[in-house]
Amino acid sequence: MLKKFSMPAIIRQLSEVVRRKGLVIIYNKGRPCEIRKEKLITFILVSRLNRKGYELMEMESEIYLKRHYDHSAFQYHYSNLSENAIYALTELFRDKIYGLINEIYLHIFDSTALSTSVRAERTRQGIRKKEKLTDKFHTLLGYDPPFQIIVVEGMIMTDHHTSDGKGGEILLQQRKIKGYGFGDSKYGTYGLIQLSEEQNLIPIFKQDKRRVKKTLSAKARHKKTWNGNPQRMYKDIRGTGEVLYGAATRAGLIHTNSRTDENRRKDGLLIGLRQNLFTYLRLKVFEGIIRKTPSYRKVFVLELRKHIIAVLCLPVHVPKVDANFVVVVFQFNCLFHFRCSAQRKLTLNERELSVPKFRCTLFHYHKW
Repeated sequence: MLKKFSMPAIIRQLSEVVRRKGLVIIYNKGRPCEIRKEKLITFILVSRLNRKGYELMEMESEIYLKRHYDHSAFQYHYSNLSENAIYALTELFRDKIYGLINEIYLHIFDSTALSTSVRAERTRQGIRKKEKLTDKFHTLLGYDPPFQIIVVEGMIMTDHHTSDGKGGEILLQQRKIKGYGFGDSKYGTYGLIQLSEEQNLIPIFKQDKRRVKKTLSAKARHKKTWNGNPQRMYKDIRGTGEVLYGAATRAGLIHTNSRTDENRRKDGLLIGLRQNLFTYLRLKVFEGIIRKTPSYRKVFVLELRKHIIAVLCLPVHVPKVDANFVVVVFQFNCLFHFRCSAQRKLTLNERELSVPKFRCTLFHYHKW
């Protein structure tokens, strides 16, 4: 996938979103900040996404903020940052991605534990000892096969006592989605399968070998139909969600050294923010390439039986995408999806229905 990342561009993009949506509360008490609050918070978030400590932030503050800040100031602002601000930023970029891709029908439930070096005193069998704290990060991911991207549709941070199935139920209650829901055997609980059917989501959760005690439950019905299409779809789709945690592991976000519970939860939520932010930046780069290409000026439509294959040439406007778009693979190895409206099809003349002047490979993409 195309990408063009730079620290100034990422900080500028985040600052604009934070400023427009008013996600940071600016207090009038005390000495005002010489740097705008949204830019300061954005710099801290981007630095945490790259696993930079407060001392390194202090050394780089003059480069990106044009003013030297002490590392204690960065620690203060990050500790006072609300978790809801990270949630809101992730959802804003999620909605921006929705406007650039197809409607998502494949949803993946997954979770992971965040390792930490923080130890707390616990009593186990009358013995006082220190144990490492463990937090769990639950996610609801959306997968778009033509674009081959992963979008974080929902996320929560809990302690290690919350099971995967219970975390999936909380995420499903927060979002209204449709299509197919994938998950491993830990998500095949009675409550999550029943809730999925109530919300018109087809559950495809891996079945274990244990006998289902409630023979009239929704879990029993899905266990009978597991061998077949559900099992094949699970093998093809479920592993895609691991790219989120692979990227978090490479970035070093899967481990946290924060001592307070609030900061550890914020460190975990940054995994979802990083995924949606970088995905949106990739899509914006590709959109810019399409807009700046002068040779794409007309819409060529070719009807093959019930399928309609269209080649779109865009000088200025990039329309939104839909679920029944066509994949066009251009010579520079880029994927783009588009639609041709019914009104536009009626206005096309025979000359525009001729063979396009540029070489491309066409595939029709059927609706899931």
